[in-house]
Amino acid sequence: MSYVGSPFEHDLFISYSHGDDGEGHPLLRPWSVAFVEALKAELRLNLDPRARRELKIFLDADHRPGDGVDPMAGLTPQLEAQIAGAGLLVVLMSDDYLLSAWCGRERDWWCAEQAKLGLPTDKRIAVLRILPTTGKWPAALCDPQGEPLVGFRLHGDPVPGVAVRPFGWNEVSGATRPNFGDGMQLIVGRLTLGLGELKERAASLRQARAEAEKLQQGGGQALYLHGREAQQEKWREVSTSLLDAGYLVMPGEPDPEVSDPQAWLNLRKRRVEVMANCDALLLLGDGDGRLLDSDLLAVGRQDRASACAQSRRPLPCGVFDTVGAQIATPVRRATARNIRADWLDGTQQPWAPRINDWLTAKGQEAEQQL
Repeated sequence: MSYVGSPFEHDLFISYSHGDDGEGHPLLRPWSVAFVEALKAELRLNLDPRARRELKIFLDADHRPGDGVDPMAGLTPQLEAQIAGAGLLVVLMSDDYLLSAWCGRERDWWCAEQAKLGLPTDKRIAVLRILPTTGKWPAALCDPQGEPLVGFRLHGDPVPGVAVRPFGWNEVSGATRPNFGDGMQLIVGRLTLGLGELKERAASLRQARAEAEKLQQGGGQALYLHGREAQQEKWREVSTSLLDAGYLVMPGEPDPEVSDPQAWLNLRKRRVEVMANCDALLLLGDGDGRLLDSDLLAVGRQDRASACAQSRRPLPCGVFDTVGAQIATPVRRATARNIRADWLDGTQQPWAPRINDWLTAKGQEAEQQL
């Protein structure tokens, strides 16, 4: 697994042209391999020592299992799978790259996979200018105005009568260690920041997927069933039905009626703490529409927002209507809809299957939004 974590198998995919010298030899490949080895060492030095082994960089010049191309398998399927599973795309830019059909396919595969994951590519493509270019850059490597990304320069200045070379070009095949220029530290710093940001984003995505899957389980979810002391009989009836179906019901009793302001604040604080650890919120609708109005605003909107901020995850909310038309007025249902609370028909038993169907639908809806 990569440093940034699932769904990414690799942290970086190095996309570059081997640079045919006209006789079938890879002119740019030796320099590119040497550069990536230096980049890998610098990145690992920049990471926490406990995370260094997790860093994974894919380069098609590698042949270690899981780190590069398997010479015993087809090239196209391998590259498509490997680049699709990379967190950041690093392009070694040259005119050879722009002319390479392979490099174009790699870029398209990566961009298409990010779209499937619902992740933006902004600030996740690093263009390293290893040689000056004269060709037109593809849209994926340009800003919204169509201008090429600034990227990082890794080549020297023109010398009369001599073509520009990448930094360290002459040392790659020699005995001295290549000097890839002062820009290496800037590259490493920006890539480290990018990996850190993506690591956080990937963790959030994994959590969201886990929450969506959990909602679709056939029972076992923790449900916050909010009710008042005046609704105690119906609250116990509903909670018993849900408990018998395998759900966890919180809190252990309906809310008491309090008049002291400090006691009321303490009650809300405890409510939010418990709600933050639940998988869904149910507001009991039982006869008194005005009580439900208050609960929609205080619990379904305000306390729910506080719980979501505390847990850093969404909390599906539903009004569990056990009486029907008496409280299900058009205005009240519209208010519930505007605070993103579903209206659940609980006028007939059994109740548990309706709750299960609702949770499953909320889980599927969450998955579609990822």
